[in-house]
Parts: sequence; C-alpha cells; structure tokens
Amino acid sequence: MHYFISDAHIRTDESYRSKLLIKFLREMKAKMTHLYILGDLFEFWFEYNLVFPKNYFKTLAVLYNLIQDGKKVHYILGNHEVMRGSFLKNFGFIVHDNHALLTIDGKRVFLAHGNKIDRRLWITLWDKMLTSRLNHTLYSTIHPDIGVFLAQGISYLSRRQQGSPNLVYLLEQYAQRKLREVDIVMLAHSHIPVLKRFHSNKYYVNTGDWVKHFSYVVIDSGRILLRNYRQ
Repeated sequence: MHYFISDAHIRTDESYRSKLLIKFLREMKAKMTHLYILGDLFEFWFEYNLVFPKNYFKTLAVLYNLIQDGKKVHYILGNHEVMRGSFLKNFGFIVHDNHALLTIDGKRVFLAHGNKIDRRLWITLWDKMLTSRLNHTLYSTIHPDIGVFLAQGISYLSRRQQGSPNLVYLLEQYAQRKLREVDIVMLAHSHIPVLKRFHSNKYYVNTGDWVKHFSYVVIDSGRILLRNYRQ
C-alpha cells in the first residue's frame, strides 16, 4: 500500500504531532510498501556540515527503520526544506527537488508540494530569501543554536500564512490543468485536505496536514482514500 503525508512541521520530537506521527508510521508499517512525504515534514530543514538536528532524531529514526525494512520512502521537497545538502539522499530517502511523476497501481501520478504554484508575495519573498546562496553562506556562519531558533521562528510565521481560500482555489485550478496529462494530481502546502474526482476517473488530492487535520492518503489497488488519523 502507498501512503502519503505532508506538512507535519515538526519542531521537536517531544511535540504531540511528532509523537502521533511516529505512532502512525509504526502502526502502518506492516501494510506499507511505499511512503511519500510531500514536503514540510519539519518546521525548518537545515544542514550544517558537522551538526545533526537532534530535535528530529526520533522521527528520523522511525523513517530510517522503514527504509532499512525495505520500504521505499520518497521525499518531495517543500518550501520549508530550504537548506539542504546530501544528508537526505545519504539517509536513504528518494529525494525529488520539485515534483515527481510516478506510476502507482497503473495510474500516472504527479506529486508536488505546491509552493511553486503559490505566487503570493510572502511566499515569493520567502523563496528568494531562503534559497539564496549568499544567505545560505551567511546563515552557516551563525551558531547552530541561534540559527535553529531564528529559522523556526521565521518558519512559524510562514506556516501561519497557509490555508487561505485563494490558495486552495489556485491549487485546484492548477491540478485540473495538470490532469490533462496525468490521472492523479496530489499536492500539499495549503494544509486543507481535498479529494475530488473529475471526468474520466481523474483525481485531485491534497494531503492536508499533520498540524490540525492529521490527514493522510492511501492508494491501495487503485483506490484512493483520504483519511484522518486519531489516537
């Protein structure tokens, strides 16, 4: 079975949503063959050369166990994975920088976080500021404790901008255009779970989030299911 999640925005392994996500992954492990993370798993993903983000250790450990057990774990990067190097690929994730086009249960599936579709001023400034090589160089000179504090604060402000009706509309309009080429378009970013069926048995899906809705998607033998996880 293929499982899809996004937008957990984990700040620390001790948070409620992190503990619930770890519990979910352990419970679904036996049925899972593939896991797809559609971006923003962490509040802010950064990589220093010699520093490991210890606040994410337990979450990463569970994902590593899935990989070691032969599960294929895809990571489609979002707008909160801004300072990245080789760690995610070396860890065992199948990393996709912007989007992925895959065949799942015989269906052509387009996967993306959705931030590239979002052209609001805040998101555009965020993208330009945090993907700048100069800013990456400057940021790497800051002590990691300070860097993490600043990054998570800025990331929190960015997350508060999600969920607008206009963004939900933009993502769906984009999906409908993309459905001319594929069978399923799956996005994230808005934090609003969506499952819509269109003509010719085509689907637009939004995975929602793991902040408020605790939503996830399953593709099982061609069926598409949008569910909410509760403890």
